[in-house]
Amino acid sequence: MNATDPQSLSLALRSYSGEVELHQHDFHQIVLPQSGSMEIEVDGRGGKIDASQGVVIAAGSRHTFLANNHNSFLVLDVLIDHSEAPKSTAVTLGLFQDKGFFAVRPDIRHLLDYANCNGPQLVGSPAMAESWSRLLLCSLLQPEVARSDPGQFVVARALAYIEQHLSTALSVHDIARYAGTSERRLYVLFGQHLNTTPFSHIANLRLNLAIDLLRQTSLSITDIAHRAGYADQSALTHALKKARHVTPAVVRKQGQAH
Repeated sequence: MNATDPQSLSLALRSYSGEVELHQHDFHQIVLPQSGSMEIEVDGRGGKIDASQGVVIAAGSRHTFLANNHNSFLVLDVLIDHSEAPKSTAVTLGLFQDKGFFAVRPDIRHLLDYANCNGPQLVGSPAMAESWSRLLLCSLLQPEVARSDPGQFVVARALAYIEQHLSTALSVHDIARYAGTSERRLYVLFGQHLNTTPFSHIANLRLNLAIDLLRQTSLSITDIAHRAGYADQSALTHALKKARHVTPAVVRKQGQAH
C-alpha cells in the first residue's frame, strides 16, 4: 500500500461521548483534535488528545477512550493492502507502529486550522480529503522537533491551556504564565509558529466551537454562546456576522439540513 493512495485513506469528522470498550481494528488510525479533548489508552499506554497532542493507533493495537465534554476530532483511517511491495510495507508499518502519541507541531496545526474552517467541505470532498491527508502523512514522516527548540513546546502548552479554558475569560497573562513564558514572548512565538496572535487564535476557536454546537446539538443559542466564551447571544451573533458572514440561526439550519 502506498500511504498516499486515495483508495487507502478515509477521513471523517467525529464526536465521542462516554467510554468506549477496549477494542482493535485491522487498519491504522490517526486521531487529531478539532475541539475538546479525549483520554485514550493504546496498548496499555495512556495519554490525552487535545490541542497539543494527537495519536497514531497502529492496526491491531488494543485501545479504549473516554470523552465526557463536547468534542470534535478528525479521524484518518489508513487501510492496509497486503499485496503491496514488502519494502513499502515495512516503511508504512514502521511509521504507524512506532509513532504513538505525537505533538501537534506548527505544520500540523496549520492543517488543523484549515480543517477547522472547512470541516464539512473537507470530509465531503474526496479530492480535498485526499490532498489534506497526504499533507498530514508527510508531516508525520518528518522527524520530531529537537528539544533544543523549546518555542514549539511553549506554543503547544499555550494551545492546550486555551482549549481547556475556552469558555472562560482568557488573558494573555494567564496563558503565558501556564506556558512558562512572558506575554511578549508568547506574541512572538504565536507569530512565528502560527502566523497569528493569541487573541485571533482564541476568537477562531470560539467561533469553530460555537458552529459545531449549533450544528450538532439542540442547546439554546444563549447556552452555546456561554460555552464558547461569549458574554451573551448578541456577542456571538455579532462575532459570527463579522468573521463568517452568517447568523447563529443560519448555521443551525445548515446543520439540520445535513
